[in-house]
Amino acid sequence: MKLSFRRKVILTFLAGILGCMVFLSLSCELLVRPLFINDSKKNMKDYGEQVWQALDRRDKDINQMLDTIETAYIINTTVMSAEGEVVYSKSGENVSQSFAERVRKWIAEYEADEERKDPYFIERYDDNYQIRRLIYIREYRDSGYIVMNKSIKGIEQDAQLVSVFIFILGLSISVIGTISWSFLLRPFTGNMKKMSRITRNMSKLNFEEKINYKSSDEIGVLADSIDELSEELKNSIETLQDDLERRKILIRNISHELKTPITTIKGYAENTQIVTEGNEKVKRYCDIMIEECDAIDRMVNEMLEMSKLESEGYICEKDTVNAEQIFEGVRHRIIRELPQAMVVIDSERADILGNRALLERAVFNFVENAVKYGEAGKTILLEGYREGDNYLFAVTNEGGGISEEEKEMIWDVFYKTDKSRRRNKGYGIGLSIVRQIAKLHGGGVDVSCKNGKTKFSLWVPYETVFLNK
Repeated sequence: MKLSFRRKVILTFLAGILGCMVFLSLSCELLVRPLFINDSKKNMKDYGEQVWQALDRRDKDINQMLDTIETAYIINTTVMSAEGEVVYSKSGENVSQSFAERVRKWIAEYEADEERKDPYFIERYDDNYQIRRLIYIREYRDSGYIVMNKSIKGIEQDAQLVSVFIFILGLSISVIGTISWSFLLRPFTGNMKKMSRITRNMSKLNFEEKINYKSSDEIGVLADSIDELSEELKNSIETLQDDLERRKILIRNISHELKTPITTIKGYAENTQIVTEGNEKVKRYCDIMIEECDAIDRMVNEMLEMSKLESEGYICEKDTVNAEQIFEGVRHRIIRELPQAMVVIDSERADILGNRALLERAVFNFVENAVKYGEAGKTILLEGYREGDNYLFAVTNEGGGISEEEKEMIWDVFYKTDKSRRRNKGYGIGLSIVRQIAKLHGGGVDVSCKNGKTKFSLWVPYETVFLNK
């Protein structure tokens, strides 16, 4: 599924928040608990030093000190003699026998550890209270031990609370951020969609709509650039279209104007032959004049036809026509106008929605072009068949190779691959007419050269093809 820019930004934002939540949760699990433990160890060490000093001073309020430490920092402190008797505890309260036994057990473990260091900390599980305890033991000279212990349950609960806080905070940021990003990006994405639509219309030569986004930011600069480009392209294309239309009108007018003098010259040449009957030299000159007039007349007719096909007011009238009818019409024209040509026709039956006369003209132009530029005396193959979503008319002849750079130019008016520009091979209008006919039918043209053969093709798109049952 294609994601919009706004969705990508929001998903990236959510992914970032989720990544931060996972990172902070792992950090909390791996770092917060050790930090809390280290802080507790520091406190126990500091207050153990204070108890040591109080014992040295033989203070009378040691029990009160231990009670303050218990109340303020939740650190239970017991001073035990070397014989295992409780000397001091908070407020002088009697210590239970079970607790005293646990303290003696911790001290025994301390004494048994040959590698013990100062400060000495251990963690042990308290079966009575179902909690883990952090224990600090310090030997007081040779007369006893200072033993402190603190429940780690509170530390673990604090770490869990931090994790829960991170989760709630991340969830809140995700919801608020998603809503905020959605509203903040809406104008931006709206303008981007508008720019995309307008540039797409520009590619179709539609320059009417403008972005009109006034801002000094990067989007505003881009919008102004697109609007300026649209206006410049519109003006340039209108200028080119006007110039092209003037040229078409000029060619059409010249073609019309040429008809009369050419006809007149041809008529005078024919009359001159009659008047000077028997004069072979004059007859030969007149034959050349008549031949040239016929050639110019054909060129003028082709120019007029091309001008008519390109005019905006021309309507290509289409009807359902059988492909066989088109090939039969082309066959008759070949017999009538190109009797020397050896053409083999191989066609597939299909009903085509198109203009029969124009399609016949296009296919015949291909055949005529093959006769002019192909190898003399070689067979020309005329085909019609379905190919993918198209019905294709193709003419293949021997020889007449075309270079890659010329394959696009040969469809232009007056372009000839014959660099000598010999008129007996045409004026370079026939293929332009074929391309225009294909365009009027919603199709296209192509040329390919392979293994010494040249193949010209014209196709009609699938939506205009109705196959016979």
